[in-house]
Amino acid sequence: MIYDFIVIGAGSAGAHTAYFLKKGGAKVLVLEQNEIASGGSGAAGAFISPRLGRGGPLQKVTNEAFRFSVDFYKKNFSHLFHQTGILRVPKDDEDAKKFEEYKKFLDVEHTILSSDEIEDLKDYAKKFGGIFFKDGGVINAKNLCEELLKDIDVKCAILVKELKKEDNFFNVEGFKGKSVILATGAWDELLNESYIKIGKVAGIRFDVKSSLNLPYSVHKKISISKKIEDKIVIGATHKRLENINQNFCRPDGSLLQEAKKMAEFEEIELLQMYCGVRSSVNDHLPIVGELIDLKEALKLFKGVKKKPKKSELPREKGVYIINGFGGRGFVFGPYLAKILSDFIINSKEIDERVDMDRYFYRFLKRLK
Repeated sequence: MIYDFIVIGAGSAGAHTAYFLKKGGAKVLVLEQNEIASGGSGAAGAFISPRLGRGGPLQKVTNEAFRFSVDFYKKNFSHLFHQTGILRVPKDDEDAKKFEEYKKFLDVEHTILSSDEIEDLKDYAKKFGGIFFKDGGVINAKNLCEELLKDIDVKCAILVKELKKEDNFFNVEGFKGKSVILATGAWDELLNESYIKIGKVAGIRFDVKSSLNLPYSVHKKISISKKIEDKIVIGATHKRLENINQNFCRPDGSLLQEAKKMAEFEEIELLQMYCGVRSSVNDHLPIVGELIDLKEALKLFKGVKKKPKKSELPREKGVYIINGFGGRGFVFGPYLAKILSDFIINSKEIDERVDMDRYFYRFLKRLK
């Protein structure tokens, strides 16, 4: 069989992309080197939360994705989306000053809460009040990825070492496809492009049992969920890594201690610990699009003063990328996957704010 698309990676990016391509009528195969949602997506607390900021592109794109994902999950996977609401509270005095500025640029439905209106947080944690987003919540990450892929061919324990082009199709570890989509997250061995650098960020999540019953999920320095099915999710994405094999998965208790500082836990029983590496790029916006043939592009445009048009850029035909979700894999997942599938299937132009071509233009400018 020759598939229309071979998606490499079965985390949030790959699972959502395969889902939308299948909805568009394509024959899709997903290859995963471990198990479904076993990397950064498996370690995700999967908090569906908007972004605070001063109205820049990153905030606007994130919150467009937030609204899209909330609607998508409510319509299609409501049994896996726990709409707990999300309370955002400042970390310290300096952060509280930023929050006052952020309030001017809020573009998502919200409620401002005073410290007296916040329940079950310790005094220092609720000192400055907070911003409550009723539409936020928590998604069951692994089960969601499995359901997204339930009607799609998936092969696990397949490590893709190279992409071989043979006539009009790709041979990927013995599987044939007309096009390939790199949804590989922080594992960037197949992305040999000097103009794109994928950063690696450690993510840790604890599932715990406790008598604490917050009225909503809370984000401060870390995130703590409302109790869901008799457990509480505690998660954080924070430490940048030099390489994907760097050992950071140690139950040192710092995350739990931070949680105890925030909320009125009487006790915490650790049920499960998850670790994974998440991907990021320099401007923190995700990347999506068809790869550029860098060797040919430099032949054409190195030293040229005028910025080339998108239509003039030579492409690695049939090789696409969706990446750079950072700590918001399940906020960006549906939104970016829909953008990519619309681009591939319906020739709909990619939003320039997330188009991967922006990195080539910056690379070209640096060369000049």
